[in-house]
Amino acid sequence: MADPSKLNAMINARCPHCHEGRLFKYKWWNLLNFAQMHDNCPQCDVRYEVEPGFFYGAMYISYAFTVGIMLIGGIIVFNFFNDPPAMGYVVPITIFSLVMVPFNFRTARVIFIHLFSGISYEQESINS
Repeated sequence: MADPSKLNAMINARCPHCHEGRLFKYKWWNLLNFAQMHDNCPQCDVRYEVEPGFFYGAMYISYAFTVGIMLIGGIIVFNFFNDPPAMGYVVPITIFSLVMVPFNFRTARVIFIHLFSGISYEQESINS
């Protein structure tokens, strides 16, 4: 039985309709396939992309995450390395931002589908 908690469904990247089906086909550490999503929920068959180009909106969430990562990275570099030259900021922040791409991409899509898709939780929607 699915947990009715929206937060739990978001943390586990589950379907916003049944809270059981996985949103993504592969785990986040599969670096070649981390972005592949199911078209429909494997459990309740709800379509994830509610309209063409729906997930373009997730780019705004991803952008906010990236700006936050860069600001925090800049503050950390400034405080721990005594204001190094420009490349002392660019290199570590760029590397950390690239390492965070799978997390950033998936988290932005999960938040976007749960908050803006209009798909609501229905316990009766589970076909299994």
